Amino acid sequence: MSNSAWVVGVRAMMSLRYLMVCLLALLPASAWAQTWLDSNRFTFSGFGTLGVVHNNSDKADFIRDLSQPKGAGEGWSARVDTLLGAQARLKLNDQLDITMQGISRYHYTGNFRPELSRAVMSYNPTPDWQLRAGRLGWDAYLLSDSRHVGYAYTWLRPPVDHFGILQLDYIEGVDATYRHPLGNGLAWAKLFVGRSKSHVVLTDDLSAGIDINHIYGGHLNYATGPWQFRASYAQGDSEMDLSFSYTGGADNLYALYLNHLIKKATDFSHIQLYSLGMVYDPGAWQLQAMLNRSETDNDLVIDSGFASAGYRVGPTTPYVMYSQVWIRYPELPAGQSFDQQTWSLGLRYDVASNLALKTQLDRVHVLGSGLLWRGTEADWDGGRITLVSLGLDFVF
Repeated sequence: MSNSAWVVGVRAMMSLRYLMVCLLALLPASAWAQTWLDSNRFTFSGFGTLGVVHNNSDKADFIRDLSQPKGAGEGWSARVDTLLGAQARLKLNDQLDITMQGISRYHYTGNFRPELSRAVMSYNPTPDWQLRAGRLGWDAYLLSDSRHVGYAYTWLRPPVDHFGILQLDYIEGVDATYRHPLGNGLAWAKLFVGRSKSHVVLTDDLSAGIDINHIYGGHLNYATGPWQFRASYAQGDSEMDLSFSYTGGADNLYALYLNHLIKKATDFSHIQLYSLGMVYDPGAWQLQAMLNRSETDNDLVIDSGFASAGYRVGPTTPYVMYSQVWIRYPELPAGQSFDQQTWSLGLRYDVASNLALKTQLDRVHVLGSGLLWRGTEADWDGGRITLVSLGLDFVF
């Protein structure tokens, strides 16, 4: 493993103190606050991942999602998966509480600068109703709200083909959830409205700051026994600040042309999101499947999906997963659809009640130059890439 991999891991761990200070500073330092702290109304917790990935290709660098400006090149890198998060919760009374969460991970700034990912006031007037306001997690898709908490899922990382494309981290607004028994299970519905800001890096030369206004939508859920189902819909109006800087030279005019098309395709003003998800977890078996579609007013269509199966034997859970993303835009030339398919084989070992060791092998088939890669060579038109990853997930 390279020295740079260890440096990245150390930097992420050093962010813990900063996160703790920021979160605690948001709590009022007064006599009544101290009383709540002493009565166990205040809780502090955290989560993190120490992860490294090996890329066998010298043609393209692997990234986890579109917020990362650089990726894992040939050899080992800890940049992609390593992260650290902290959460503080203050229970004001039996109906009202405040939750703050910060996370330090490699993102659009090119470093691990911590961000405030959650700032939520929650009110539960009855056992059936929950009302929330503030900076809320983006949970329109099943499993999306916990995709940074590695200990919460079986895989080493959520499927990149599915969660890596056009994924919000949060919305600033309000939501309302209603739960009610139905048949032999529990049904619940959530409605949300708000806005969001995000930054994405589409290619080495093209990045964008995105303001999505007037977001509204919701999801319907039903859980019975080991089964859980979700159907989601959301839409929003988008304003994009695109930044383009071509440095490929005259010998790579085709790359310039593709950058131009990507810029046009992502310069939309309205987007609609659809999602269907399913989880089956009776104890030993762990099955998940999901399909998403994103449609914009300029005819860009992004379809993605995955299916995963794992089987728990004591502390060990082997798993297999297939994922794919299809990106369609009418002006793309024939044969350039930006499809990507991945087969993953992995193993999770629960070392302790709050510690899990994971390893994963990914075989990625990239059709076209692909959006989920950085530092691509001028003559790279896709192909097959093998990734080997190791990770240690923890909560405290």
